[in-house]
Amino acid sequence: MSRLGLLAPTLFLFLGFADILSAETPKVLDPRLQLELIAQQPDIVTPIGITFDSTGAFLVIESHTHHRKPDYQGPPKDRIRRYADTNGDGKLDSWNTFYEGTEATMSVLPGPDGSIYVATRMEVFRLRDTTGDHVADQREEIAHLETAGRYPHNGLAGLTIGPDGRLYFGLGENLGEPYTLVGSDGTKLSGGGEGGTIYYCNLDGSDLQLMATGVWNPFGMIFDPVGRLYMVDNDPDSRPPCRLLHIVPGGDYGYQFRYGRTGVHPLQAWNGELPGTLPMVAATGEAPSAVVWYQGQLWGTSWGDHRIETFRLGHNGASVQATFQTVVQGDHNFRPVDFAIAPDGSLYFTDWVDRSYPVHGKGRIWRLSWKEQPQATQALPLSTAEREAAELRKAPTLAALEYDDPFLHQAAVYGFSQKREPMPLEVWQQLPTGAQRLGTLEAYRWSFDTKQAEAPLPLLRAALEDDNDRVRIYAMRWVADMQAKDFLPQLQERLQAHTPSVREFPVLLSAIAWLESGSVGGRNEIVQQQTLTKIIRDENQSTALRTLALKLIDPQSQQLADETLQKLADSVDNDLARQALQVLYLRGGDQGEKVSAEIALNTDRDPQLRAMAIVGLSDHADVHQATLQKLAADDNDIVRREAERTLRTETIADPTSPDSLDQWLTSIAGEADIEAGRRTFLSSKGGYCIRCHRYDGSGADVGPDLTYIGQRMTPKRLLESILQPSREIAPMYVPKVVLTDDGRLHVGYPITDPNVNEKRIFVDTAGKRFELDPEAIEEERDSDKSIMPEGFQQVLSPEEMRDLVGFLMETKAEN
Repeated sequence: MSRLGLLAPTLFLFLGFADILSAETPKVLDPRLQLELIAQQPDIVTPIGITFDSTGAFLVIESHTHHRKPDYQGPPKDRIRRYADTNGDGKLDSWNTFYEGTEATMSVLPGPDGSIYVATRMEVFRLRDTTGDHVADQREEIAHLETAGRYPHNGLAGLTIGPDGRLYFGLGENLGEPYTLVGSDGTKLSGGGEGGTIYYCNLDGSDLQLMATGVWNPFGMIFDPVGRLYMVDNDPDSRPPCRLLHIVPGGDYGYQFRYGRTGVHPLQAWNGELPGTLPMVAATGEAPSAVVWYQGQLWGTSWGDHRIETFRLGHNGASVQATFQTVVQGDHNFRPVDFAIAPDGSLYFTDWVDRSYPVHGKGRIWRLSWKEQPQATQALPLSTAEREAAELRKAPTLAALEYDDPFLHQAAVYGFSQKREPMPLEVWQQLPTGAQRLGTLEAYRWSFDTKQAEAPLPLLRAALEDDNDRVRIYAMRWVADMQAKDFLPQLQERLQAHTPSVREFPVLLSAIAWLESGSVGGRNEIVQQQTLTKIIRDENQSTALRTLALKLIDPQSQQLADETLQKLADSVDNDLARQALQVLYLRGGDQGEKVSAEIALNTDRDPQLRAMAIVGLSDHADVHQATLQKLAADDNDIVRREAERTLRTETIADPTSPDSLDQWLTSIAGEADIEAGRRTFLSSKGGYCIRCHRYDGSGADVGPDLTYIGQRMTPKRLLESILQPSREIAPMYVPKVVLTDDGRLHVGYPITDPNVNEKRIFVDTAGKRFELDPEAIEEERDSDKSIMPEGFQQVLSPEEMRDLVGFLMETKAEN
């Protein structure tokens, strides 16, 4: 949402920021902690994974192969360096090379028997020192990867041992290349294109199994003391933020490489947006590389934001939620990577130092310790819902598939996937609810994927015709994932013969485009816009489908002419005409305002449509003063009130405080005018929400989609989110505070990857984009202020707030 240019970002956002960022030595923000530099180049360079072995010696992977340049002078292969206390004084004082000869080495982990597990991009193996000379002399393969993929850090990584005594590790997105993962006993699991995955096996590499999918690059994983598995996901290419995930058996976390690197394709999910996918626990800093359980909290490294962060956990149904806090903040030469807990209870971590991906001969190791030993802390106990989820994985029920809690629903899905006999099609079709049909369809998918069997084509054909749009969406995604082109005629027929739901339509279009072209982005997006344009222009199509296409069309599409929109605005169907006016408004320009003025002045048109046309004049109300003054004297109350609001230039002089929610609830009591609320959502003289939020298919993705917000919030909670937007910022929408080399501070929501060498693009509090040169950025951090501006109590009257809240609460029922 936006407002009338009020309350520009204030300096209190930045108190202490420049002081933190100007320091060359990382600053410890928790006064209980102290930071000590343990080692640096030339003793250790480009360090990555670290651990302490059973003797208390410190092992660190020293990378010499990551994007190695031809003139690099270091050793030809990676090394695992050992740093030990040789004189017994409690200090590490001597280096030796424990193992040498690997490439793209990622992770190192001690085994319970004194062995050392190592993950490289292409293999996981186990090392032993059998002679006691502190050099590994025995090597045993655990698993290896067979693939053409060779990018150094999107292969195998993230080693941890679970409470069940099994070894867990991850496989990155592998640039979508086909692969086969082979266990020590010859077990083979294949895939390609689906994104990153989590596996587990016995400690000797036997009985290799798939645990979860839909991640990006699982660099760091850890179990907490009560058995939850956490993973940091490094990282989305253009969509912030990176994720802290709670990994559960059979979990799908939504990302698939085959649909591009953005994380925003309609067939991808990043926070549980699609049926069958699970949400994140919390956002993390950019390029998270490790997570560790330490002193009752999760601790994470953020390579891209130059910080160490902690995550305080709380219950969230059958999962958890977390609040992050920065405990160490460095400058652009602070690039923390991996953690290890020392025998004395202090926390060691590696520092890559330089932003360059190629190995560069720099590196540091730090030790974070307590000034006074803190009290012992307890892990967050399992909630009742988490214990129920554990039981459902063993004994699922159809009733559990009805749960709104995605982790409880998914636990039942996983339980059904483990059953030996699939449910016959005729039985599936007789299940009474969409939630049950969806859940059992998900179970089929997981079962067939893990068994690497042929998909049940008759079931998918039936699911595509289901009367529940979530079932249809899931089936479309499955069909697209398989690139099953035999389904293309059925999908095309659905597009022609049925009006899809708003959330189904982009998935349907994307599935068709993917099956037709096998590509995303570029030409694929053009084809989708062409399809929407064709539907909009086709007078033989139903007005409902043409209206829906108008909701999804990019307002700036060059394929859709102003003349076409003007013709549709003249339609006798008011929904179609209103949507055409909305596209013209979002597009901007003289032609749209000309059409809006003509319709607003036409007393033969529907008053609600005329009021919508007035919204089309709101961006440049000063230019349309004469027209608006005339409309402000109109005989119709609806038209007159909208014109009066659009003419308004003064803010509310003595508004109710945003903290007085009960008083606000009293003042907005009464029956809301839903159509007036819709216009408040749209108008630049109202909430202007459409510039940052999507509703019913239209709008932008800077903030959350508000289409179904009324099903998730009470009126009080919705009002609180409008009046106090920074009280709770959703993890997907944390803005950045950016310091540039000219001394200026900027606040914006990032929409491009900070690690690519091109312009960084942000969206400000008015929903407008601005660009920054990456080379000019000195530092950036998460803002504790929402990108959604404060001050709506000075912009919206209680009546307008009532209408806006009423509009958002009147959410269409989900199938």
